Amino acid sequence: MTQIPGKNPVQVRSWRVNDKYGYDLRILSPGATVADYITAIEGLEPVRLYRPYNPEGSCLGCDHCCGGRLPLTMIDLFELQQGLKELTGRALPLPEVLKSYCQIEVAGRVVDITLRTDAEGYCLLLDPQQRRCRIYSHRPLICRTYFCAPLTWPARLLRERIVNVGEDELVRYWLAQQGELPPSIRPSDWPPTPFAGGRSYKDITLKALCPAGLWQGLCKQL
Repeated sequence: MTQIPGKNPVQVRSWRVNDKYGYDLRILSPGATVADYITAIEGLEPVRLYRPYNPEGSCLGCDHCCGGRLPLTMIDLFELQQGLKELTGRALPLPEVLKSYCQIEVAGRVVDITLRTDAEGYCLLLDPQQRRCRIYSHRPLICRTYFCAPLTWPARLLRERIVNVGEDELVRYWLAQQGELPPSIRPSDWPPTPFAGGRSYKDITLKALCPAGLWQGLCKQL
């Protein structure tokens, strides 16, 4: 199926999930990208969704999603670099962004790279007075695609897949920067992903990220 010019090839719609209003999504074109997915999610109307942390629907004044684990993708690192340049006026190299603004945890053969948090567990880039993101236009994918609302299993699995594969590519980049690795870490556990070489979410197609079963579930309405 070819993409219709001007129409987002990713559609999001309100959907009842466990008797609460959440959302579902479908993909209309094999050329749909992660950027298309983000645009669709950001176009959701929060007032139509069941929002347990903010029943009125607006995200203003609510910073629930700024706490806890906030995993990053390789492209998020580029976005952070640009956001920090606009915020501080300094053009930090990627390794410095990782060192100063990210948390890297190694547990056995597992490497996890997340946004650094403060002593209260909130993102380091959250303004403590206004409770708003200081680099909002460059915030990571995990933040841009989060709504405290129910979602169907294909929508949930797609979001998890994008984040996990994107983080794997970031780990692969980090490993390449290390002079010496812990003995438990095997670089072969992180082969190149569809994120390899990408500098924008426009460069990453959703089909390249999805196992066949998930892709079929996302395109089930075609």
